[in-house]
Amino acid sequence: AHFDCYVVRSDCYVVRSEGRTILVDTGAGSMATNPGTVTAFAEGVDGRLLLDLQEAGVNKADIDTVFFTHLHPDHVGWNVNNDRPSPVPAFPNAKYVFHQDDWEAFRPPRDSEVFGLTFWEETLAPLEVAGVTEPLSGEQAITSEITAILTPGHTPGSMSLAIDSGGQKALVMGDVFHGPAQVSEPSWVFAFDADPDTAVQSRNRMLDRAQAENAIMAMCHITGFGRIVLQAGRRYWQGL
Repeated sequence: AHFDCYVVRSDCYVVRSEGRTILVDTGAGSMATNPGTVTAFAEGVDGRLLLDLQEAGVNKADIDTVFFTHLHPDHVGWNVNNDRPSPVPAFPNAKYVFHQDDWEAFRPPRDSEVFGLTFWEETLAPLEVAGVTEPLSGEQAITSEITAILTPGHTPGSMSLAIDSGGQKALVMGDVFHGPAQVSEPSWVFAFDADPDTAVQSRNRMLDRAQAENAIMAMCHITGFGRIVLQAGRRYWQGL
């Protein structure tokens, strides 16, 4: 017997820059905050984001920006606290930043049409009520070291972070890639890519950039950090 599956995680990242603390995505959440998603994607097992932030010494109140690479349900799960009569943002001092195209793409009933489960009312609607949303319509500097860039295809408004700091460059790319194999085979399409052709274009463009800049790469479904290595003229993911 052998195990031939690729185990998918939903990783989030904390980026500190110029006094700012930026959380990239909020994962799948818990049965209390995002029950439909956690049931469907994680067999009812709560995510660890809040525990991991605590263990890393990151206070929720210190996070001033939550940046969404896109608004799929496994990336918005810890947005709010639902343990009180009226849900409130889980990160009380943060603005929640995303591309406007995704906000329009997943409003009900589109959330359930795409995934067969509801998540908007639990995870995104309370942010709008609280007045903490900050939609983007294009590329935008977050700090002088970090820029939100367009990487559409997986969703209409998928975005990534391009980081240039201390002589090094990095790309935090959400679901532009879903596994290491797509670094070598960027034309392979993931089932949930909304626009496959555009997704392939984004992958190729980001691979070209990552190679040219020798950039560190981070994705939400590939654990850890990596870089591109070339073998016989072919690109491969190499973990760091």
